[in-house]
Amino acid sequence: MAAYRAKLPLPHQPPCHTLFVGHNPSLSTWETGRFFANPSNRFWVLIQESGLNGVQKVESDDEMVERFGFGFCDVLELPGNNAGAIDKREMVANIPVFLKRIEKYATSMNGSLKRICFVGKRQWKHLFTPPLSRCAHGQLDKGERPSLWPGQFEGIEVWILPSPSGRAVMNWEQRLAPYIDLATRINATEQ
Repeated sequence: MAAYRAKLPLPHQPPCHTLFVGHNPSLSTWETGRFFANPSNRFWVLIQESGLNGVQKVESDDEMVERFGFGFCDVLELPGNNAGAIDKREMVANIPVFLKRIEKYATSMNGSLKRICFVGKRQWKHLFTPPLSRCAHGQLDKGERPSLWPGQFEGIEVWILPSPSGRAVMNWEQRLAPYIDLATRINATEQ
């Protein structure tokens, strides 16, 4: 049995204000139950260098969930180290399942969720019919939502963050900039 599962704060922990959404769990994440566990993944370095208050020494999703009000999930709950190897038809077939799942998560949060952050463009672009050919990093305008986007998410910010994967080619400053913007937003609204 795999250790993997979505991670959301429990009722006695700080309410979830930000949900990080990956494409699919790496084999390391699937086996350990820790998000962004692949050694080539730079997510934790990006979070630490972003300037997000209080998390400069955080290295685990459990601590982010339990102490700081973050949540973690993936669009596809299918393990693999190469998101590009996942069949597009499988991704498209999973969209209603994913949207229903995050709707359920948001309902359980009783209105505390303020932003959904897609960690990588690929999973966001495939929520559209047809899939988007391109999209920008950073906070999206409210009009940039897929047709199946749940109505209860209308007031929730959507962010697209650069992939932290070692496979993604991008210079460090370009990769880090949207994480800094997100940290600035969270620091201003959640402290």
